[in-house]
This record gives sequence, C-alpha cells and structure tokens, in this order.
Amino acid sequence: MGSPTATYFRTAQLVPLFQKMLERCKVHKDETVLVVSDPDSNQEFVAAMFAAARSFGADTMSLMLPPPPPEQAVFIRTGNISSTIVANSAKALEFLKMSDFVIDMTSVGLLHTKEQVAVLEAGTRMLMVHDPVEALERLFPTDEDKERIQRHGARLRATKKIRVQSDNGTDVWFDKTDAPVIEQWGWTDEPGRWDHWPGSFAYTSPTEGLGEGVIVLDPGDIWYPPKRYLQTAVKMTFENGAATKIEGSWDARMIREYIEGWEDPEGYMISHIGFGGHKRALWNSILFQDPLDIIGQDGRTDWGTTLFALGSNVTFGGTHTTGCHQDFALKGQRFYLDDELVADSGEILADDLK
Repeated sequence: MGSPTATYFRTAQLVPLFQKMLERCKVHKDETVLVVSDPDSNQEFVAAMFAAARSFGADTMSLMLPPPPPEQAVFIRTGNISSTIVANSAKALEFLKMSDFVIDMTSVGLLHTKEQVAVLEAGTRMLMVHDPVEALERLFPTDEDKERIQRHGARLRATKKIRVQSDNGTDVWFDKTDAPVIEQWGWTDEPGRWDHWPGSFAYTSPTEGLGEGVIVLDPGDIWYPPKRYLQTAVKMTFENGAATKIEGSWDARMIREYIEGWEDPEGYMISHIGFGGHKRALWNSILFQDPLDIIGQDGRTDWGTTLFALGSNVTFGGTHTTGCHQDFALKGQRFYLDDELVADSGEILADDLK
C-alpha cells in the first residue's frame, strides 16, 4: 500500500505546477483541451494535467493512443523519432484537429510527424510535456526567457550563413537564407503554435541540399535519443547538406547503425541547428536522471552550446519525413551567425543575445 499512497501524494503536488503552466498557455472555460498519452506515458503526469485543465472549467478530455508498432518499440520513450501512433489510429487525427489545445504527453512525442503539422495548420496549439518534475520546476519559463529567445530568433532570421568551428576539427557551414526559424520558450498561447516545456532556444532548419564541412563530436558531448554522453570522438563529413561519412570507433559505429536501421537515406540529412539559450539548464543533468523519464531539454538548450540534428525536418517546414531523427548537443564549439562569433563553448558572447 505504500507505493499507491506515495503516488497519490506526488500527483497532488503536480496539479498546482501544471495549473501554473496552463495559466501561461491562457487556458479558459470556453475551449476544448485534449490530453494525449499512450500506454508508456507517465500516467501520474496525465492524471495531474487532466485535473489541472479541468480546474479552469475547460472542456477537458483524455485520449490514449495505441502503442508504437513493433518496429518502433525499441525507440519507445526517446522523444526523437517520427512516431506513427497517430497515423495508425483512424480517428485520432480528427480529435486532435478539433481541439483548441493539445497537450502531448505521449512517451515518444508527436514531434517530427506530418500529423503534428496538420494539427497545427488546423489552428490547434500544442504543448509537449515529458521531462521529470525537477526539470519542469527548475526550467519553468519566464517572460525574460521569451524575450531573450525572440531576440535570438530575430538574429537568426537576419543571418544568411551559419558556421560552426572548434579546436578539435569542426569547420562546417550551412545555408540559412530564407530558411525557417523556430523559437521555443516553453509555453504556447497562440493558435497553431507548438512549444515544449521545458526548453529555451532558437534554431533553424537549414536550406536543404546546402552545407559543407566537418563536425567533430567530442567525448562528453550528448547523443539523443540514447540520451548519453559520447565516449569517443566522432567525425561527420557533410556534403550538400548531408552527412556522407561518420567516422570513429564505437560511438561512430552506433550512430551509423541507428541511421541504417531506418533504411532511409533522409536519415543522413541535416535537420536543424542552433545554440542553447537557457540560463538554468544543467549540462550534467543526465548523469542523475533516468533516460526513460526524460526528453533531455537540459542538454539540448544549455546556455551557449551547439545543438544540431540529422533526419526528419517536416515539422520545421522541410520535406524530409523519415522516421529517423537524432540530436547532438556539443559543448566545445564556436557558433557563428554569418561572420560574427555569438557563442563559444558554453558562453554567449553577443551582448544583445544575453
């Protein structure tokens, strides 16, 4: 009986935290809120979010989607893959599109799917919530976070080329001209807008087919979806916006095998790139967290670090719809907007971006 009692107590603690977030998202009694989950979701979170939304008088419903098919089961709860849990449910997409606000608490997330694009185009706003309570509280978004990320986004929009360099051999560029810019500050209160609590950074999905050079991943950089630090250096060579070589020892082999497992060449394409903008993120957090309980927003948004991804970019306005998607957070890189060095090894240098 001890475990159920503790569970109920923790759920009670979650409700006021989730109410605080829903206030940010401007939930009100005249709208429909849909809390979406699957069998592997944190059901404690789902119950607390349902209760929090109900407290606003909103027409609140809970939708449990079927689990991913067997071919995706190994990647459950990663938060990186292009999940098919909506595509494989005949009526689910209709329910999501008819809602005013969808709270994505699925174990794999609806991000990187063409179904999420359709939901947003219908005018539904969406919020993804997955990380543990400790991270949700510590990284809870503020007005200052939003203002800072909007400045980051404005600078990215004015940029034509992104370059990244490092002392260990990184020297790569990607074209930014007219490419979309995505801003995440941790809440959404506008129709058709997606965000992720927690998180605070801006990034772009570079022009497809453009980008040349080398990225060297160092030991201690973070690889998602495994959500672990790399143990060995990995050298990625880019040509025409795609990783044509992934060289190194054990980690390089694992990255190659992950992409090869999807049997889709789009898995090698650059998806997005940007630099972290969260002052309260902790680079070492995954040392103390259960990988199955996190998306890993600490490392992804850590102040002044570089984050890039390979694979699907359809939710960022691109054409790559592969199920394969993986992120790499890099600590020791120099990030340039055109010819200006704006971030270096965990520090943001430009005064207007601090």
